[in-house]
Amino acid sequence: MRANAESSSSKNKPNSQPPPVRVLLTNDDGPLSPFFVAWVEHVRSSLSWRCFVAPPAEGQSFVSKAVATGNNHSSSSNNGGGGGISLIKVDDETVYISGPPATAVNLALHHLATDCDFVVSGPNIGHNVGRGSVLSSGTVGAALEGAVSGKKSIALSFPFKNGYGNWTEEELRLAVEASGRVVADLWTNWGEGVDLYNINVPLDFNRQKEERKEEGEEEFEISATTVDPGAQYSSLYKIAHPDAAHDFEWGPSGLRVFDEANGVAAAAGGDVEAVREGRISVTALKAGLAHVESSSSSR
Repeated sequence: MRANAESSSSKNKPNSQPPPVRVLLTNDDGPLSPFFVAWVEHVRSSLSWRCFVAPPAEGQSFVSKAVATGNNHSSSSNNGGGGGISLIKVDDETVYISGPPATAVNLALHHLATDCDFVVSGPNIGHNVGRGSVLSSGTVGAALEGAVSGKKSIALSFPFKNGYGNWTEEELRLAVEASGRVVADLWTNWGEGVDLYNINVPLDFNRQKEERKEEGEEEFEISATTVDPGAQYSSLYKIAHPDAAHDFEWGPSGLRVFDEANGVAAAAGGDVEAVREGRISVTALKAGLAHVESSSSSR
């Protein structure tokens, strides 16, 4: 199973690539995320990779690649007093950081675990497919920070379609195991010119697994995808109270990319299409805004 090709296999390919020296694990949902807890255990026990675990101390979703300057974070007994970004040391290989995911990655790579040569952010609770979500994701933002620092980096997400919490332990276990295979394969077979990968492993992919095995195919399908440019959000906020027209609260519109009834068509070959169909989506990305040649001039 080679993750950066849609239907090729590397089962019999010798693995000459050594494992990472140490992998940095972070997320944007905080240390208590059930997806993150299961993933960290899998990387340590099943992949047998050395890890440094550095998530934000609390959820920091939808913050993209924001970084903390320290101005808005109070000190604590964990950082010896003074202003700045505080750390909660859990053990020698685990810290919680009072800042966005990209801050956690930067601190870890440059100060706390400088031997890390691989960054895996996630699994995100929910999808990161389509342009609106990918550009806004704290999970992807952490992987971007890793790529900016010159490290191979992956953003990993577990989309679900039936509402928060409506997954089974078996679905989560299978998603974690599949992710381990994909992530390990990408480490070994990193694409030329790729800065980071955005991976989405739908929690219902195993529902198609038995059908595929009966047909003699791989037990799950991996698709090399592009970011669907048509999957967008509109307003991110709503009026908090009818009698307070100037008070707003979080209320995003247009992010239900798997609700085909809303009339949003999925782009062929895109990440939304793959996840809608129960396939694992692997999108190779560059860590930058693409330059476009234009005939117009601002002179």
